[in-house]
Amino acid sequence: MNLVSAPLELSATQRNLIDLIRNHGTVTRAELSRLSGLTPGAITQQCRELIFTGLIIEGEPVHDGKRGQPSLPLRLNPGGACSIGVSFSPGFIDIAVVDLSGKPLIQVSEKHTENREISHTVNQVIQMVAGALKKKRLSNSRILGIGYAVPGFLKKDGRKRQTVAWLDTWREVDLQAVFAAALPYPTWVENIVNASVIAEYYSGNHSNISDLVLIDLGYGIAAGIIADNKLLSGGFSNAGELGMSFPLELPRPSYKDLLITLEKAGLDPDELDGLAGSGNKVIECWIARVSEQLEPIIFSCIQWLDPEVITLGGAMPKKIVGRLVKELRLRVSGRLEPLRSSAQIEASAFSKEGASRGAAMLPLYYTLNIKK
Repeated sequence: MNLVSAPLELSATQRNLIDLIRNHGTVTRAELSRLSGLTPGAITQQCRELIFTGLIIEGEPVHDGKRGQPSLPLRLNPGGACSIGVSFSPGFIDIAVVDLSGKPLIQVSEKHTENREISHTVNQVIQMVAGALKKKRLSNSRILGIGYAVPGFLKKDGRKRQTVAWLDTWREVDLQAVFAAALPYPTWVENIVNASVIAEYYSGNHSNISDLVLIDLGYGIAAGIIADNKLLSGGFSNAGELGMSFPLELPRPSYKDLLITLEKAGLDPDELDGLAGSGNKVIECWIARVSEQLEPIIFSCIQWLDPEVITLGGAMPKKIVGRLVKELRLRVSGRLEPLRSSAQIEASAFSKEGASRGAAMLPLYYTLNIKK
């Protein structure tokens, strides 16, 4: 495994150019000059340095019909670097490796014994990362860093997390320090929904969107927020803790709650895809109840944040998410002023894999994103 990881140091100008190239796919130096406001000479110098680092590459010459040398379009070099993401779901560790463009190179999962000492988990992560890199022949590649997506809010000390019950042995552990010591890469730790919203933001489905909210309907309920192209974490890094609105002892709009509902009704969760559109009374009642619970959440989101897109996702099966999206669109559109622009309600591009994918995007976001 690659045991040397020199931090990638980029200027704000270079990060801005990388961001522009990422958003436009391929772009000439002349176009970069126009988009960035930099002089052609400055663009030439900055792009020369980025090409030297291997982060961008030149494409085939483009003849635009004008006199002189043909232009050489620039694009991100997917092989210029990669980053690693680790997320934790009930009973599993999920790992993703993405290239510089955010394209997944490999995703692997392994069973994980819950509520054991974190040292055992760290050793398992080390072995999984080594195996994933070896399998894709990435052991000697430039690794931008590793991100961890952990379920749980940040406590008052700003270092420890109130992790979920199945990881409660981690609650007095400084996860940033422990994970940073495990592997020789720059390390970031975020809650699961913040990682997931970064995956959604970089999914390619929202290229012209600067304000986005992801509502995660997994084993709890929470929101990740992108405002003005930046992750909005809040004053205590706990923005989006929607679970506070739904006491644990009462029915909640979550996948965990759906599984409990199915179990009580004697229905098999493995048959959920077929049940979703079958008119089953249990499913229909659950959809109606959860839509009613989510409606005020959606309206609060629109009122406070005015996002362009609100996505529903998380571990919830996609067919159920689709039903909820359809119902919430009807409910919301019926209450909004017709002349007012408002958020599109959509299904997330990801299901449970969004957390590990987003964790892998954390190094790209924090290293390359000018808007962070």
